[in-house]
Amino acid sequence: MREIGGYRLVALLGDGGMGQVHLARAASGRLVALKTVHPRLAADPRFRERFRREVAAARAVDGPYTAGVLAADPDAEPPWLATAYAAGPALSEAVSALGPLGPRQLAALGALLAEALAAVHAAHLVHRDLKPAKVIVTRDGPKVIDFGIAKGTVEGVEGEALTHSGETLGSPGFIAPEQLARDGEPGPAADVFALGGLLALCATGRNPFGAGSAPQVLYRTLHEEPDLDGVPGDDWREFLGRCLAREPADRPAVAEVLAWCAGRSAPEPWWEQEPVTGLICQHEEATAELIEAAPSPPDTALPDSSRASRRHFLLWSASGAVAAAGISTAVALGENESGSGSGSGSGSVGEQAADPDADPTSWPRGRALWTRTLGPTQYGGALIRHGDALYVRDNASLTCLDPATGAVRWQRDARGAGQVVPHGTDLVYLVRTEPAGAPTLAALDSATGDTRWETRDPQLEGLRPRSSLLPDDVELEGSRGMFALGDAVVCFVTYEPYDTAWSRRAGQKRPWRAYGYDPATGEGLWYHEGTAAGVTAVRHAGGRFAVAASVYAQSDEPEQLKVRAQEPLHVLRASDGRLETTVVGGALRPDAHPGATGTGCFALGEAVSAVDLATRTTLWSRGVTGSVSVTPTATGGLVHAASHSEVSALDAATGRTHWLRTDVRRLTEAPHASPPLLSEGRLYVTGPEPGSDRLALGGPKWGLHALDPATGKLVWAVPFEGRDELLGSAGGGLVHVCAGSVLTTFHGPDGAA
Repeated sequence: MREIGGYRLVALLGDGGMGQVHLARAASGRLVALKTVHPRLAADPRFRERFRREVAAARAVDGPYTAGVLAADPDAEPPWLATAYAAGPALSEAVSALGPLGPRQLAALGALLAEALAAVHAAHLVHRDLKPAKVIVTRDGPKVIDFGIAKGTVEGVEGEALTHSGETLGSPGFIAPEQLARDGEPGPAADVFALGGLLALCATGRNPFGAGSAPQVLYRTLHEEPDLDGVPGDDWREFLGRCLAREPADRPAVAEVLAWCAGRSAPEPWWEQEPVTGLICQHEEATAELIEAAPSPPDTALPDSSRASRRHFLLWSASGAVAAAGISTAVALGENESGSGSGSGSGSVGEQAADPDADPTSWPRGRALWTRTLGPTQYGGALIRHGDALYVRDNASLTCLDPATGAVRWQRDARGAGQVVPHGTDLVYLVRTEPAGAPTLAALDSATGDTRWETRDPQLEGLRPRSSLLPDDVELEGSRGMFALGDAVVCFVTYEPYDTAWSRRAGQKRPWRAYGYDPATGEGLWYHEGTAAGVTAVRHAGGRFAVAASVYAQSDEPEQLKVRAQEPLHVLRASDGRLETTVVGGALRPDAHPGATGTGCFALGEAVSAVDLATRTTLWSRGVTGSVSVTPTATGGLVHAASHSEVSALDAATGRTHWLRTDVRRLTEAPHASPPLLSEGRLYVTGPEPGSDRLALGGPKWGLHALDPATGKLVWAVPFEGRDELLGSAGGGLVHVCAGSVLTTFHGPDGAA
């Protein structure tokens, strides 16, 4: 009998495109589902590294209604992982036998699945593919499986031109609209949408977006209201309608779903009643027959080797779940089976960079220098250290502080403010937006905060002539603004975001428009009109401005998906604003354009890549877990990457992992996280208290960790107050951390960073 990682394979349960799933047995007799990766995928170093990282990333998921992992070895041949096994029907099979669920049965299922999703989200993961096949009904209740999945390959391999295409992950009828539009990484609201679709199916027997081909179902998801006829009552219709809202912000949070359903659930779970219990028994008997048919080695302790009955199955099995029809690179890692599945290579999962001879409970402590309370910063705030000034933009104001003392030098109203960029020694540039009217670009005196100059409506300034061929709505400026500073010109771009159905309607096909201004005086220099598209970035290098656009096009076929994204990069000459070239797909890496030189590092999808900026050629690409941010250039021959679950250093020449830590995570957790905070020979991250043996993923934000960027070893750490979204900045031997509205400045034990 074949053995992998100390587990004896009993029977093949499934064979999919990514590998095989076997029923296996530990030396103790415990049953597991052992998944092995297909050799062609295991041969890809990027896939194997992503597999290793995702094992670590999912370790923090822990809940009674989620399926965990017992052991894994990403470095084995083939790579494998073992999950606790439990027999039972998929949710669709159970509901088919039971019939549509009544209101209290439906509420019981909703509460249980919401609790499962809460456990997944607490670990900063998103399921992204919740559907009936991903819920197994066991005697211990339904269990959600395959959370945190991440499938597919990363384009842009060595020697190829710079291109990248993301993969939409999900299933028709349950995938959220924002996943279809690929508007960034899906958040917890995407799982709420899928849960709403699943509950609607269990209540009516129908998918809320109908049947038919996948393009038909996806089209209805984007453009039609869900069919909720037959759900049990108006309260359920209203509640499921909210869960299935097109806009993520309009959906209830998972905690609200849990509370709503828990107050309406039946006291006796339906999965403990016939005919569901009969189905569970059938799956248990089928598993027992597989065990009976397999040869039993003499050293395996079985309750009764003469007959593998359902009673023996119950003795061997443990709570957990497995889908026999497929395998994913993402897993959850719980406690290892004793000795049976632990990795033994130098790249073992969760390996830390700490000194093995050091006492983990003893470490140098940093000190807080000063603390100040400002306005809330967790919703689009900014914290910027520039020279001898510290700038904080909160919800209402822009404040300039003395970084050493926290004293306020000046404060200006900044309601509706966007991008803030200090420049040189005397100016701070700021985008201002108003509820009605065009955005403006202002230059403030860095010493006083007074306005040196501010743009007006470009038509009133005579910078942009009015066109009699355009409707009045199209003539208006876009509602958003973004800029980049050049050597002798600042390029200010106005645009509509076009990133939601509402903004696409309200935008009236207004084009993005670029304006060149003298950075010292604000004098208008040139104007360029673009296309009806959103703008995601503006960059400058080599006498050129690169404008990254996001274009939404419509298909003429009524049954085809209506929205698809294109990302051109428009390169303008800084001297006169004329279009020099357009790079198809170039908006994904706006720093790579004909005016740029050198090598840049980018995080895109599930890969970190090094790119020749002038030729836009990928030099190397390495798979990563989830959404990461990277340092744009190498420091000391290393590129540093950070996510909500780990921090690592990659060799700048090859992309190979130099060190990896899963007990710390990036400091900034904003929606568009800034690069890892690297300053004056220190890498600043956050995580649990040193020596606590806690993972960063799902662990507390205990405080600030200062690491040696070359080795990843801890230099010093210090706790801080506040557990909100964090902002960080550093300079002059000081580190500034803003948690919500509390700003604190720290330094190392010796008074330096």
